[in-house]
Amino acid sequence: MGNKEEVESFFKKMSKETDQNGEVAIREKEAKVRELFVKMLEDAAKYAVQYEFYIEDMEDFHEVVQWEFGSIRGYQVFDETEYSYRIDEEAEDPTLVLGCTDLDLAYKFLNNEIEHWPAFVRTKFLIGVKNPDGSLVQKKIGKVTGFAPGNAPTSQSAEENAPTRHKSLTARLLRIPVFRPIMERTADPENSNDVRIPINQSLGTYENQPIPLAILEYFINKASDVYLFSVCPCRALANCKNYDQSLGCMALGKGVLRMKTFGSIGTKEEAMERSRRAVAAGLLPSLGRVKSDTIIYGALPEQGDLMHICFCCPCCCVEGSGKDSPRYLRMWHQKMEGVSVTVDEALCNGCEACLEVCIYGGMEVIDQVAVIDREGEDRCRGCGRCERACPTGAITITIEDDGVDRMIARIESYVDVS
Repeated sequence: MGNKEEVESFFKKMSKETDQNGEVAIREKEAKVRELFVKMLEDAAKYAVQYEFYIEDMEDFHEVVQWEFGSIRGYQVFDETEYSYRIDEEAEDPTLVLGCTDLDLAYKFLNNEIEHWPAFVRTKFLIGVKNPDGSLVQKKIGKVTGFAPGNAPTSQSAEENAPTRHKSLTARLLRIPVFRPIMERTADPENSNDVRIPINQSLGTYENQPIPLAILEYFINKASDVYLFSVCPCRALANCKNYDQSLGCMALGKGVLRMKTFGSIGTKEEAMERSRRAVAAGLLPSLGRVKSDTIIYGALPEQGDLMHICFCCPCCCVEGSGKDSPRYLRMWHQKMEGVSVTVDEALCNGCEACLEVCIYGGMEVIDQVAVIDREGEDRCRGCGRCERACPTGAITITIEDDGVDRMIARIESYVDVS
């Protein structure tokens, strides 16, 4: 009996010590997370002073952000340029509730160890958003800010995945300073470069072809490989009824051989046929080196050998979030060289038709006259939608003679499709 009692006593002691050690480890982990959390709250105040475009980015931004990491609590208040925070307190009426119960994930997030945005949305990080009735509903961040890469989203309902909803929420999150490093690693603005190609007939031709088709053909002919998406993810997410969902994106270059998403390797003839159909349907092409797409579609490592080509509609295009995104994320998507958009004030009647089709926030009506990019705003991307929508012919889009050649040279300096 003595031996049995000694064994039981030994295991009880070991169990107690294990429990104690576990409690100590949790307390130590909580202490580290709390330290990083306090630093994050403090750093946001410094960011407000150090970031050049903080005033512009925070215009009309009003958020009360409640943070919850295990038992750790605190909140931030962003009231345009005014910022304040509280630690160990809960906000009375938060507009967002963010955090997670997993302290290891909390540590990685607060210690800036999240690799990129797609990796982040696949975690168990939680976000609470308000319903129209004011109640908060908590979901995993990936459920409310995007679709899972590698899976065609056609089975998801338009109600759950309406682009206006998830774009707006993502744009709200990206103005919160702690998310900036994750997004900069995702978008890589210094090495990414993308251009919108207008399809306006008034721009004329290039080498005897309509400008968009001539540019697309140039890169398609030069490409070593072609990838055709089986569906446009933006239109599929929104269950678009205005444009053909099957006119999806394309990709060019050796990087397509690494892609893992909904589509397949195609031919140059198929790529040109899709381009002709998309332009005829009124979809605007954009093309360039886009690191975030390379990540989403599983073509890593990103090494400048993959060009993404999108055909975008005005109602569902994810680039519509650009008008609400912070300035640091907008600069890699640029206007085509030599493209100018102007308004004839004498012809403009202030009808706002141009505002309805501008997805970049580059148009506004002031004193019954349309204005493009008030000084310093730099939002217009020269897509030309406003010219085609204007009922009075007040808007004109033009391109300089060497604009196409300059644009091709710029894009080729970022991505090699051969």
